[in-house]
Amino acid sequence: MGKKKVLTISVAAYNVEKTLDKTLSSMNDSRILDDLEVLIIDDGSKDNTCKIAQKYQNLEPQTFKYIKKKNGGHGSTINKGIELATGKYFKVVDGDDWVDTNALVEFVYKLKKIDSDLILTNHVEVYPSHSQKINLISGMVPNKEYTWKNKTDIKRVVLHTLTVKTKLLRENQVHITENCFYVDVEFVVWAAYVSKTITYIDLYLYQYRLGEKDQSVSKKNMLKNVKMQERVSYQLVKLYDQFVKNNVMSSNQEETIFRTFKRSVGSTMRTFLLYKTSIARTNIIEFDRNIKNISNISYRKLNEDKFIKITRMGNYCLIPIIKLFYKIWILKYNN
Repeated sequence: MGKKKVLTISVAAYNVEKTLDKTLSSMNDSRILDDLEVLIIDDGSKDNTCKIAQKYQNLEPQTFKYIKKKNGGHGSTINKGIELATGKYFKVVDGDDWVDTNALVEFVYKLKKIDSDLILTNHVEVYPSHSQKINLISGMVPNKEYTWKNKTDIKRVVLHTLTVKTKLLRENQVHITENCFYVDVEFVVWAAYVSKTITYIDLYLYQYRLGEKDQSVSKKNMLKNVKMQERVSYQLVKLYDQFVKNNVMSSNQEETIFRTFKRSVGSTMRTFLLYKTSIARTNIIEFDRNIKNISNISYRKLNEDKFIKITRMGNYCLIPIIKLFYKIWILKYNN
């Protein structure tokens, strides 16, 4: 029996022949191969994803494992990763992103000395023409363990920043929505919910590719897949309602989860703003009423978000003005 792995990285791989080699090569370092498990979850790819994954499995079979499955969406790759992971810690990396290799080596070394439930790091947003370092943490001393009861300033948790104990995901039977985009937020709120202790490691580990036209987060694709955004938002509403009713969260933990979940709901509303005004208003009203029907707790809490509160004002009468300002913001952002 081989050495117990410190970290499992679950790589979501669907038709990523153009980027997967960069992803996997960034994890292929002799200093950590014995401590690292990389599960390449092929979600029914129709290109050469398989060949690239098998190349790394043949090179370092003790580390890289290729898993072929029927197409089930990003959430299904996370679910399969949780099922198969043997590492103490679990992290998700998309097959069109990568990690900073030296940061990964240091990260694995540090994980050996840590026993916190949730590990937070920094990430880098990488655009075609530039990159930007993102740090969502302040008020936490690096490498020091905290609990959710401690006062910290975690602006929000995102998929790229978190690593969580594998056993906590299994013990809580975490299952992510399948056949759907945008489910990373669902995984994030679960990871925050099941954890009690947190350590922040000041490393820019995850390299997040942005600005590509074919990405699910592009405005065109978000409009095309808005029903998936709705579906995830409703699931998050249910989860937040469930978590609050379970009455086991500290106020800091609840607020961190809320900040994460409200962004998803707000993002769905902003996608509706890309429609013509009358259609946008109709869709936003229906979406918001569905939230209220699912959970009064979540509906009332969402009023704390400035964008959502303004959108709701005067029976949603400000939507034409909000839409205009959003259009100006998009033009400025894209230029």
